[in-house]
Amino acid sequence: MNDNKQTTQPVNTANTGTNEGNAGEKTFTQEELNNIVSQRLKEVNAKNEETVKNAVAQAIAEERRQAKLSEEEREKEAKSKREAELKSRENELTLRENRITAQELLSQKNIPIDLVEFVVDLDESKTKDNIEKLAKTYNKSVETGVTDKLKGTPPTDFSNSNSNNNAGKSKKDYSAF
Repeated sequence: MNDNKQTTQPVNTANTGTNEGNAGEKTFTQEELNNIVSQRLKEVNAKNEETVKNAVAQAIAEERRQAKLSEEEREKEAKSKREAELKSRENELTLRENRITAQELLSQKNIPIDLVEFVVDLDESKTKDNIEKLAKTYNKSVETGVTDKLKGTPPTDFSNSNSNNNAGKSKKDYSAF
């Protein structure tokens, strides 16, 4: 690549004025583009470096804190950390099981299983209660929607009103039409 080459590339920008008659377009030289890109890269690198520095500082502070603890305190802390991780995994597994159960119940009630996220809970009984509430509301809503779609003016019964007028006519009278 030749970075010193002075080429121009059209770039559409919404906030620039006209440049030599080209409305809405501004041309940049390769050097200007390189400067813009290098500036953005510096910003991203600086942000990443700061994030890494913060993470390292936190790790060092945690290591120093751990070093000050006695062996018994470290074991106790490690145990509580493992228990928290196990509890988290258990909750995830319970949620997964309840989600599957909820999907089955929803499909039995002819409710879209896409709504499972609205009813699932860690407590299985609460999940079932949520499904029952949703089923009642969903069915009522569907019923209301169907009723609204079927509403309209009822057809008029012309047979009663025309039967009096046509009472004395025979087939011969109608054959003239």
